Amino acid sequence: MNRLIVIAAAAALVAGCGKEAERFGYRGADLDDDQMFFSTGPTVTNWVPMRVLSVIEDYPITEDEAALIKAAGIIEPSASFETIPEGYEKMSEEPWFVTWRKEAENFGIKGVNGFVSHYNEDKKVWETGETFFSSYYGDEASALVTLAKLKSEVSKRFSPKRFHEFKNCWIAEYLRMRVMCLVGQKPDGTWSCMLDIQDKNRPGCGQWEPPKAQAERLADYRYRKDLAAWKELSSKQIAGNHEAVEKIRAERGLELFGESNGRFSAAEGRTGYQRFGARPAGEVSSREDLWKERLGLLVKATGVELSGEPSVQDSPSGHSVWSVTGSNDIYEVRLDVAFPPEKAQEGETAAAEGEEPPPAPYAEWREVCVEKILPGFEVPPRPQPPAR
Repeated sequence: MNRLIVIAAAAALVAGCGKEAERFGYRGADLDDDQMFFSTGPTVTNWVPMRVLSVIEDYPITEDEAALIKAAGIIEPSASFETIPEGYEKMSEEPWFVTWRKEAENFGIKGVNGFVSHYNEDKKVWETGETFFSSYYGDEASALVTLAKLKSEVSKRFSPKRFHEFKNCWIAEYLRMRVMCLVGQKPDGTWSCMLDIQDKNRPGCGQWEPPKAQAERLADYRYRKDLAAWKELSSKQIAGNHEAVEKIRAERGLELFGESNGRFSAAEGRTGYQRFGARPAGEVSSREDLWKERLGLLVKATGVELSGEPSVQDSPSGHSVWSVTGSNDIYEVRLDVAFPPEKAQEGETAAAEGEEPPPAPYAEWREVCVEKILPGFEVPPRPQPPAR
């Protein structure tokens, strides 16, 4: 059996657990009576108080726990290493986790020591999680003999708080370490007795999960890392681009939209500016004159020459929106002017006596200017999240 324990949580209450927990030395949130189950097979669910498998409070490792770790020949659970401890070789290599093993003899029993790990690329260390001592047999009965022998050894030498017993499995309860021993059959038909020890407070590299879930986890990690690198690079490129555009703008004496330039972040993070305005429709004697006025001011502000007839789009409300776009070597610009209906819509009447008169119509405009990406400041495509 070379696969470690899979643990999941659920909510339930068991009377009397709180007093036992306090007597054992637990404190704070670990005194709660919540239950957790662990599975030793596809259809086997075993319930224990949550504190037996995981704790919130930080308890020191006792002398008995330290002595048990040493006797089992394992590394310190959830420790981190710059290099893999001497003598270990790869037992299995999966998308996220690598399991290591080495030949060992502990408690007078020959077997292998091992641990689950993940290489943290950011911290440049091997993070570890569960550790184990496993021995192997040709039949179940022989493995069960070892299960009983290990329980006797732990009971006599390392003073657990209590034992939790299940079919082909037991847990020795300690404040800090989760100590579990179980017998199971391997895919090749042989049997294993595994003493599995994990730090209940430090997650280390986390709980083992199936390779498919590991692959998804790795893909998410790669995406987050690529996205962070992209954001950093694009931020530098955009900042450099803005500085270059500003230098050209100053040389040309362009003022954009003045001190209140309505700066915003446009597509790809490019620097953009916008200006809004409005004028009562009664003060607009000619749509063409207002259009030319706003067009001239935009050309003066940005240096972008705009010519040709505007595109006109009439809305169902009767408003008419005039638009034009253009660009030069440093800016992309757009002007939109929305004119209200020249005449009241059919069916509209004056306000009845005592009612508020309808608001006076306005001609409204929006001017937008966005910096172009200059040569030497190209922003690479944004990474895409992994497909599911």
